[in-house]
Amino acid sequence: MLLVCIATVPAILFTFYVASNERGAVLQRTERDARHLAALASREHSQQLEGAKRLLRRLGARLSSRSGNVSSGGCPELLPAVLAGFPQFANIGILDRDGHLLCSVEPAGGVTLMQDNPAFVRALRSSAVEIGSYVIGPIVHRPVLHLAYAMRDLRNTVDRVIFVALDLRWLTQLAEQADLPADYALIIADRDGRVLAQSGATDDARGGQRALLPWLAGLAAGRGGTHAYVDRARGRFFVAAPLRGIPALSVVAGLPYDRVTDEANAAFYRTVLGLALLTLFTIAAALFAAEVSVLRVVRALSHAARLFGSGDLSARAVVPRSHGELTELTGAFNSMADALEVRQREAIDAQARLRALSNRLQAAREAEAGRIARELHDELGQVLTSVKLDLASLRRRALRQGPSTENEPFDAAIVEMSQRIDEAVNSVRRISGDLRPAVLDRLGLAAALEWLAREHEVRTGLRVSLAVDGLEEPIEPLVSITVFRIVQEALTNVARHADATRVAVRVDARGGDLVLEIDDDGRGIDPERIDEATSLGLLGMKERALLVNGTFDVSRKEPRGTTIVLRIPNAERPEPDVARPAG
Repeated sequence: MLLVCIATVPAILFTFYVASNERGAVLQRTERDARHLAALASREHSQQLEGAKRLLRRLGARLSSRSGNVSSGGCPELLPAVLAGFPQFANIGILDRDGHLLCSVEPAGGVTLMQDNPAFVRALRSSAVEIGSYVIGPIVHRPVLHLAYAMRDLRNTVDRVIFVALDLRWLTQLAEQADLPADYALIIADRDGRVLAQSGATDDARGGQRALLPWLAGLAAGRGGTHAYVDRARGRFFVAAPLRGIPALSVVAGLPYDRVTDEANAAFYRTVLGLALLTLFTIAAALFAAEVSVLRVVRALSHAARLFGSGDLSARAVVPRSHGELTELTGAFNSMADALEVRQREAIDAQARLRALSNRLQAAREAEAGRIARELHDELGQVLTSVKLDLASLRRRALRQGPSTENEPFDAAIVEMSQRIDEAVNSVRRISGDLRPAVLDRLGLAAALEWLAREHEVRTGLRVSLAVDGLEEPIEPLVSITVFRIVQEALTNVARHADATRVAVRVDARGGDLVLEIDDDGRGIDPERIDEATSLGLLGMKERALLVNGTFDVSRKEPRGTTIVLRIPNAERPEPDVARPAG
């Protein structure tokens, strides 16, 4: 798959190059169309202006030829007819030389003075039709462009001024004629970038008070030609061109930038999709060929190896029918698995025999230790006690004969021999207790652990605390001796190696399982020595735990100390009528 992907890299790079060029071509076409649309709107506006100029000159000549003045509030009958015949005009009216409104086809609504109108001011000083600027008309209350023409008398004195208000609704008509899409727009903006009129889909006009774009103000300030701008915040692509005849105004064609880029990216996505499908087909073909020839055999061999590694020694790989290295490898794996299975079976049998032997040796050792302990306690203890009694009797007879200087050495020797016999008796008792504590068989595990803890405190000086919960006596003898020996070995190891001052022994049998936990505050066992074969004490405790199907765990505590945990599931209890072993 890696080789196939590397092989497709040149094709991918070429696809990106072609798609980038095509995307640029689409953007250029879109910008060209937008410039054409802006130029069309500017040309249409020029035609509207020329038509309005011709009409004003004719109306001025027609009205000047008539005698009399136009009174305030009345208009010649010609003006309403002209307004009705030219829908691009919003209003027609006449002003006197001082700017007072003499007549207006549309209701004036209280407006009587228009002396500050730019078109009126220019017309007073000119004999041609003058053009003002787009403003919100004071009479019609919408964006209009005023054109004014001064009517003069024979002395060339201004008599009246006729004006028309050119409505910007021609933009809507132009959009309908050009059959613009729903998301295209045409906008007329002034030198400050305010929207005066619009047609199509845009949200940039709010009564001519909201700025369209900051860059649009610079276009009306004197930069000629058309200009394009991408407003990513609005998602629009704008092309602006100055209006013919009115440099202070611009016509802006607004196109949806997302549509422009989508059209440009569509070709790229199609090409990439085709290449991706071709790449996927190539990879699928390569995988199919590899699956048939190589991967199926390798996968079966890998599956068999995982099963074999997880412990399923019967796992084997299916030998393929073809001939080649994979067939030889599969046969070699199966042969190795057969040999390892035989070795594993032999090792398991040997381990089982060794464990059975170890169990018998442990049982024999405990039985022999019990027998020796009884012999020492009963035979040797009785002999030493008898000798001590004989010495005491001999001493009493010597004392009855009366004090004598000759008897003093014999009396002292008898006392010393009696003390040595006491020490021998104590040694016999201690050795007998170490071999097989009689308290374990007579009083049970709890009493034996209490005796062991006190003996260990006397011998080593360690503080040993014992807590026993839920231990019902009597328990199965093998479990009892196992727990006792593990505690004994653990206390011995703590005294020898841990450098501890305190040991806590807890036995809990309330949950059905017997749990033994031993904690010390020593320097802690090295984790690397836990599983060493030379740690015979730990190894012996683990083997004793296995005798009763228990688990044995040793871990280091932080910051110091060692924890030993023995868990014996469902520790068996003997029947009530079974007698305990004799001490």
